[in-house]
Amino acid sequence: MFGLVFGLANGFVFWLPRTAWPRFVVAVAYLSMRRKVPQDLMAFLKDAHEHRGVLRQVGPVYQFRHIDLQRHLAQQQP
Repeated sequence: MFGLVFGLANGFVFWLPRTAWPRFVVAVAYLSMRRKVPQDLMAFLKDAHEHRGVLRQVGPVYQFRHIDLQRHLAQQQP
């Protein structure tokens, strides 16, 4: 039992801060509470990729297929 607890604690202390996953979870939770992104962001991105053809997937990253759409969405709103 001690080995399991020690292993999990070691993983949280040394491995978790080095990944992007915790920051991603916090950012999605914060943005969904403020209604800036859909609550199920990954399902939204998957739908935009597979069914609507707006995004392409390059490895673990989604990219816009059309540069004009990317520029339009990147503009600052007043």
